[in-house]
Amino acid sequence: MTVSSFDWDDELPPETGEEVYRALQRALQRKQGFGLFFVQCSKSQGEEIVADLRKDLPQQRIQELHLLEEVVTLYDQIADIWQQQPFDVLVLDGLEASLYAYEDVKRLSGWGSGEIYNYSWKGVPKILNHLNQQREHLRNDFPARFVFLVPSFVVDYFIQRAADFLDWRSGLFRFPRDSKEIAVEADRFLADGDYNQYLEL
Repeated sequence: MTVSSFDWDDELPPETGEEVYRALQRALQRKQGFGLFFVQCSKSQGEEIVADLRKDLPQQRIQELHLLEEVVTLYDQIADIWQQQPFDVLVLDGLEASLYAYEDVKRLSGWGSGEIYNYSWKGVPKILNHLNQQREHLRNDFPARFVFLVPSFVVDYFIQRAADFLDWRSGLFRFPRDSKEIAVEADRFLADGDYNQYLEL
């Protein structure tokens, strides 16, 4: 008898967006108390995800925190939202703005691409350092689920430079992207004049 080897990834079709969403929904329903969920998706997918979660989880108190520019800390902003109205789920997006700002500062300081993008003791973005240092406080002070909507490069940053924070995750959900969506985002980046972000696609 001979056994032929095969690769499971070759045998299974890729997950659909609906399958990934249902897995996220189930995870949020089952998790009680503190949890970190990382959702790799585009901005438009993120908007759909939040709308669907509000519809499919009506018993959950869902709040949103949109980071529109660079931030170096999150704890105080989260505490302000919690004081106004406690939440079961906090959806955060826009974390990439802080990482873009970090990269820009390092370029202006004379760092090369290798120093910016490779794991090094030489530099960790302030926001990732903050999250690493505050993870116990987040867990102890906010018994809720945190959903980070991020592009793929942010997940890579967490893997390389905030692994301790990422290790506390309850789940990583990667939404597939189709070519139409990539084309729409590319057009938007070019219209906004941000060619560097276009190159990240």
